Amino acid sequence: MGKKLSKSQVVAMNWLSRGWKAYAVDTSRVEVNGNRVCTVATMDSLEKFGLARKIGVAAWEATEAGKQRATTDA
Repeated sequence: MGKKLSKSQVVAMNWLSRGWKAYAVDTSRVEVNGNRVCTVATMDSLEKFGLARKIGVAAWEATEAGKQRATTDA
């Protein structure tokens, strides 16, 4: 499976794995359903791990691998 996710990465992936989208609301803050979940840097890390993919300019969704991984790291 690779590297264990940090607490903020797990929180973000728990939202994304349920079908929610994450949106950058300013230069660093990322929210899901109006809740601050992490930073843009966290989402960039999740992209590098192949767990999230960018959609549009400032939004992310879970990849298939991300949907499966979120349940194993909780």
